[in-house]
Amino acid sequence: MTDQPADGELLRLRPIVHASPTPTGLHVRGWSSSFNVDGGKGLWTVWQRLAGPLADGVPPERLTVPDQAPPAVAAALELIIGQLHEHDLLVRVPASWAAGGPPEHVARWLEAVAERPARAWDALRRAAVTVAGPGALAAAARRALADTGLHVGPVEPGPDLVLVCDGHAVAAGCAADVGFVVAPGARGDVLADAEAVAHRLGAEAVAHRLGGAAGEPPEVLAALVGSAAAHRLVCAVADLPDPAHEVAGTWYDAPPPGPVHQPVLVARLDPLRADYHPWLSAVRPVPPAGRIAEVLGDAELGPVPAPDTGDLPQVPVKLAASGDVVGYGVTERSARLDAVVRAAHRLAPDRTAVGADAVHALGLALRAAARSLPGTPVDPDEWHADPTARRWWKAVVLRFALPAEAEVARLGDGVVRAVVRAGGAELSWAVEATAADAVAFAAMAAAGRAQAGGSEPVVLSGAFPVEEPKTAGVPWTDRAWHWPHGVRAAEEGLQRRLGELIGGVEVKRVALGPVLHAAGLVGFAIPEAVR
Repeated sequence: MTDQPADGELLRLRPIVHASPTPTGLHVRGWSSSFNVDGGKGLWTVWQRLAGPLADGVPPERLTVPDQAPPAVAAALELIIGQLHEHDLLVRVPASWAAGGPPEHVARWLEAVAERPARAWDALRRAAVTVAGPGALAAAARRALADTGLHVGPVEPGPDLVLVCDGHAVAAGCAADVGFVVAPGARGDVLADAEAVAHRLGAEAVAHRLGGAAGEPPEVLAALVGSAAAHRLVCAVADLPDPAHEVAGTWYDAPPPGPVHQPVLVARLDPLRADYHPWLSAVRPVPPAGRIAEVLGDAELGPVPAPDTGDLPQVPVKLAASGDVVGYGVTERSARLDAVVRAAHRLAPDRTAVGADAVHALGLALRAAARSLPGTPVDPDEWHADPTARRWWKAVVLRFALPAEAEVARLGDGVVRAVVRAGGAELSWAVEATAADAVAFAAMAAAGRAQAGGSEPVVLSGAFPVEEPKTAGVPWTDRAWHWPHGVRAAEEGLQRRLGELIGGVEVKRVALGPVLHAAGLVGFAIPEAVR
């Protein structure tokens, strides 16, 4: 396996691959994946015999199990080689790579991250980069680019750091205590994003970017931001994954499918740190990819304050706050989403229902239009026996000792309104398909308002998207265990009946602007009921 041809390709271990023996075998790990092989301490010896040649490079056709290998060794080799391929821990390079390729530090990096290092190097060595920007920031970016082997021209002065090469551009900015690098793209797009990010990060970043009196940023922060900008440009030119993709999981419990919102690196001083944050770009929107609460309420770049449970009480209703706006839910995740949607509602035009998706927004608009329609009283027996409605009603009148009354009326076939009042003041209301659900949502809202110390009526509904509960499908669970999951299944029929009740008035979408739209929020104008 050690003979190397004069030309052709070699298979090598990626430089980021490391292995260690375990009591029962072997553990091998790469940048983002790993595997274990069990079968005894002898596997470490097998690995050492295999890893040595692979570090130098092996012709692909020779990376096979020798015919003369004992059965146990042959099985171990076959398993290890298969796992190396499966976890993308092997890379193909030209046989002449060591002699005629890039500088060693660049070669090792490309071997670690590129699918085809030689192809990436060809793109880089043909590239010519222009650098424009101020002082230490531009100098750091130019050094990083030159160290990678790119041809870099003289630095041109400018308020922003802008790196351009072969149709790719990256923009960055740096102030006394904060810096940022936007995602690569067309020059006009990255400049627009840079301006918007600077404004979002605060007045000091804007002042420095516009040539104000903030002064030269600290060298260490400028070096971090300038080098990060160079890194993103190099990856774009070489068709390598953007560095932000490696840490996208830090924004979410699990990365959502589809495009990721434009990631922006935000670096701060004291302590020195840098993280990628999702950016809702007005000029480069991507289709909504979920995780609205985390994106809208991002601590650095979100348009609304990050949702936080803080010291809010969490029983019986889960509460979260986005600034001074409180959200309610049966789970913490639902409460966080509710909080940021309510906070984003402040950014929308008047008489607009803002929802986490189209079903939610339309449901809110139709309910608001129908809430004042006349109805016929509903017999309390229709909801008294329901455990969910009874649970939340007890929370209102027993746990919080409110002298509350529930006014329940049927507005039409399969449409019920519940209003909770105490001392003549309206605490909450809900419109649902059944009396039990209407009372449950209205009572939960009233309990949440009392728990949070609020003074405005609260509206919760079955149109709100809720996550699949962990108890769903377990034989001994019932509606009371996973409510309100499942209520939204009847939402389409309820919305159709609500539309008929308000006189068939068209409910029109409202443009919420590119930022809220990119987050996945939807708005509908609240119509006037016609009856």
